[in-house]
Amino acid sequence: MSVDNLLEPSSIKSDPKLPEQIIETDFSNFRENFNSSHFMFSHNLAGHPLFEIPRLVELANTMLSQGRTNKIQSYISKVPVEQKWNQRPGIKHINEAIAHIGESDSWVMLEDVQVDPEYAALINQIITELETLTGKPLRKQMTWLGAYIFIGSPNSITPYHIDSELNFLFQIQGEKDMSLFNQSDRSVLSEEEIEKFYVGDLNVANYREDNQSKAKVYHLQPGKGLHHPILAPHWAKNGHNVSVALSILFYLRPYDLKARIYQVNSYLRRLGLKPTPPDKSALKDRLKIFALGLLSDRRPKSKFMILRSGVLRLKSLEGKLKQFINKIVKKI
Repeated sequence: MSVDNLLEPSSIKSDPKLPEQIIETDFSNFRENFNSSHFMFSHNLAGHPLFEIPRLVELANTMLSQGRTNKIQSYISKVPVEQKWNQRPGIKHINEAIAHIGESDSWVMLEDVQVDPEYAALINQIITELETLTGKPLRKQMTWLGAYIFIGSPNSITPYHIDSELNFLFQIQGEKDMSLFNQSDRSVLSEEEIEKFYVGDLNVANYREDNQSKAKVYHLQPGKGLHHPILAPHWAKNGHNVSVALSILFYLRPYDLKARIYQVNSYLRRLGLKPTPPDKSALKDRLKIFALGLLSDRRPKSKFMILRSGVLRLKSLEGKLKQFINKIVKKI
């Protein structure tokens, strides 16, 4: 695995300023519901200095000075729930937006903050605790790891969307209401939408107000956290104060392989077939994973390529085949 943001525990210095135990929760909840159902947990990061606004301004300035502008997303905060992410109005002066987040009507996301040693120590401790809580060898199965910090003005909206990562969200400052839907409910999220998402349409999920009653709404306060399974549709609204939250996001190899099944199914559907969804036939799942694996990078260099190198190569081959056929047709 060549993605360079996976933490190497032996190279990270522990931070005595961190709580001795960050996550406070029931073991059984984690082990029974990991990546199958969303659930809340408690944590000890509320009020921690790493998440105070001046420290976050410093972090953003460091990221900008390092040329990591692609790791900061910043938008106007008050948008409709159904707003597509690629259509959100952006903001330019990021450090000022964060410094005056109480009145700037901004929503800012700082990505991969674990490149900062202080945040790396925090993330490393959280992953260690998650391995214990879930009973799973997460580090061995991880193909990508990200730590994102969300900074939002009062009453900000995070529009409806789905994600390809497992997510543990830690609410640290302010409050928000998170509407989370069941990723297995096909009346909310169809097989076709999932297939298109994994092929590359990241904005495919559509919010429908008549489905809102199917969501579970979690009221998050400082010291509370929430686990999102992969693909669980969600949207959020901040309370009347500034909100700061940390997301620990990661890919695991077994779920990367499952994405290939959806990608193959997308092509089968385009051919007019009715593909078998994942987990219905072990043999078909293995064949699809193997087939697309032949086209996938063995050592992907980025998060995007971990899931989509095979399907991109398939698209390239498809384009070349069409060109070849067109040449033959012209000669006939």
